Amino acid sequence: MDLPCLEWHEHVEQKWNQLSIDQKKAFSNLSEIDDIFAFGQSLLNRTDVQVLCGLSEGFQVQKKPQNAGKFREQGNLSFKARDYTAAVLNYSKGVCHAAQGEEEFSLCLANRSAALFHLCLYQECLQDISRALDRGYPSHLQQKLLDRKAQCLKRLGQRAEEKDNVKSISTCASPAVAPHFSPSKGRHLLAAKDIAAGEVVLEERAFGCVLISGGAPIARPGKDKYQEVRDGFKMEDQHCHHCLRQTLNPVPCQGCSYARYCGERCQQEAWEGHHHLECPVGGELGAAGVLAHLALRVALRAGLAEVQKARDSEAHPSTIPVLEPTNENGSKKDFKKEKGDEEDNHGDELSNVPEVSQQRMGTGGAPESWNGGRIQGCDPSGRYLSDSYLCVHHLLPHLSGHEPGLRFLCAVTMATLCLRLGEVGPLPAAWGEQTRTGGERVGQSQSLEESGGGTADLSMLGATALRHMLQLRCNAQAVTMLKDKGVPGSAVQSIQEVRVATAIFPTLSLLNHSCSPNTSVSFGTDPASGRSEAGDSVTVTVRATQAVSAGQELLHCYGPHYSRIPVRERQRLLQEQYFFLCQCTACCQELGSEVKVQVATPELHCVQCGSALQCGEDGYFCSRSSCDFRLSRADLAHRLQDLRAQMDQAERLIERDRPDDALRRLQTASGQASRFLPETHPLRGELADMSARAHATMGDWRQAAAQLRGSVTAIRAQYGEDSVELGRQLFKLAQLHFNGGEPQPALSVIPKARRLLSLHCSPSCEELEELRAMEVCLQGAL
Repeated sequence: MDLPCLEWHEHVEQKWNQLSIDQKKAFSNLSEIDDIFAFGQSLLNRTDVQVLCGLSEGFQVQKKPQNAGKFREQGNLSFKARDYTAAVLNYSKGVCHAAQGEEEFSLCLANRSAALFHLCLYQECLQDISRALDRGYPSHLQQKLLDRKAQCLKRLGQRAEEKDNVKSISTCASPAVAPHFSPSKGRHLLAAKDIAAGEVVLEERAFGCVLISGGAPIARPGKDKYQEVRDGFKMEDQHCHHCLRQTLNPVPCQGCSYARYCGERCQQEAWEGHHHLECPVGGELGAAGVLAHLALRVALRAGLAEVQKARDSEAHPSTIPVLEPTNENGSKKDFKKEKGDEEDNHGDELSNVPEVSQQRMGTGGAPESWNGGRIQGCDPSGRYLSDSYLCVHHLLPHLSGHEPGLRFLCAVTMATLCLRLGEVGPLPAAWGEQTRTGGERVGQSQSLEESGGGTADLSMLGATALRHMLQLRCNAQAVTMLKDKGVPGSAVQSIQEVRVATAIFPTLSLLNHSCSPNTSVSFGTDPASGRSEAGDSVTVTVRATQAVSAGQELLHCYGPHYSRIPVRERQRLLQEQYFFLCQCTACCQELGSEVKVQVATPELHCVQCGSALQCGEDGYFCSRSSCDFRLSRADLAHRLQDLRAQMDQAERLIERDRPDDALRRLQTASGQASRFLPETHPLRGELADMSARAHATMGDWRQAAAQLRGSVTAIRAQYGEDSVELGRQLFKLAQLHFNGGEPQPALSVIPKARRLLSLHCSPSCEELEELRAMEVCLQGAL
């Protein structure tokens, strides 16, 4: 949930509707963040705080020690069923609810160590054994833990823990990339030299991130108890809430049942940096939404001194030269483009400003921005420093783009949160009490009426967080990671991309949009996390997906892609979210083409004669004049919904180790789908992919490969020839050919999969390493 929950939204909407016309007009004309926050703050009353606190009950984060034993018993049931992953997750829930120092806490840790041992996670097992022994595990049971510890050390070969010699992710763009500014495009990134396809152009740590709650499990009729237990675990149960690393033996927060961490270091850093303030108001933050939570966390990390410095730099800008692109030989290269050839799209732009005709040169011969002003966030050499708070501060909040009602919602939400923060305890040292003129100190115990809604420091914190909340509407990045959705122990990978968190990456935010981008992004966790100066350690890596010439702009897709959404719909979505009319190359070509391609509506077939269906006002009708078949939009939606229901049922049958029953259902669904859907339709591709899973579960590798080729066709049509989605599907096809003893088909697919994955993924990713291993094995066998 990015924005506040519906109930809070309705409460604030009532406050807005109660304003007079003059008050609404006055608020709508405010152009300064401080004034907008002060307006919202001035309207606060105790009812607002009470309403938000009441809504927090729907986002329970309090520990319930009485539930710890129940989760441990559920873990025991999973353990007996040999579902050790479910056992670990249940024991973790028990750990998070148990009171520190109580015996139940150590019992959950000890039981979790047993499940981790069966998962061959020996280091994690040792960690839990040590924690259990340190936290009062019953003395008469300790020998079991000591025996398990000895077995772990034996399995590890009695090796000492490996030293951490990994290199930290850099926090700035590659030297091949240079920041630039123009009136029509705002700040953006250009290639400073020729860039090869697959080359990394940016590696950046998040300045701040917030894990997204996984929500309630979906209840499905006919589900067995085993599957209910597995589906009951959410995103927050399996990731560190500080660095987002996936973890099966989290360390819980001592104050709440929600926050958990991959280790004591992340737990301590999170507590000192922000969680000691967030912990008592976790429910309120849940009701306020992810953007408010992240905005507050960014402000807390920055601190008052950095905020003041950023405000001063905005009031007194200085001239900073911009790095000029060069070609591969290092010579200067003219990168000014013809007007109309540029991708004029992003959320950090200045609209309705005429294009300048010539770049200005600084005193040293290096180019300056169009008016001689600085490009905010750059050091004296012109390099953009994304780990500086300045870079976050200077992202545009787009005040004029947001509707007044949304600005009011954000202002009241942040003001109410800050008032609650003032009630639960002192601000962090970076935002603590400030010495006033004459040595007077302002405390945080004033009444609402005396303080006008909060102290000066709280007001500064609130205004700063409000700025970031408005920025995040256009600059927040959904952090996605790959999750295995296949059958445990399957020989064929079955993954899906899921949203894990929302984060802010200052340099990534400089990339303008294109519906046909020349870059792709992937996310991971920094192996050098755990350092307080690094902040959150989730990282983004940006790679060029095609050759980029020096002076060419680096472009990123904000979501609407030309291969999946028609141009008018893309433009509407981008206008609503990012406040610009997309005029990228793909949009211009599609609008200028004589043949208008309706991407969102693939050609449908008549179920009576097989001819193409034409789209009319009331639905679809057969293009063959002698055929009277018609298909309403409601009927089409019903047919698609029924196919998805059959596919869901087949998936559950596969999970219950009944692939033969799943295949019969899938064959029926595929036959129905082929009557009216083309083979390139996404649903046809999903049916083929699941049929391949069923065949693979039965060990029928060749039939699985035959089915997956149909899925490859749909994926290629949906995502494009150079997409990472196609690369992953070809990787699965190579796995099937390899497992089926078909060396020649496998060797023909492996180079294609490797080329695509190399454009989007790290050379050390598991898929590429497995492809190399398969190729070596097959070549040795021929």
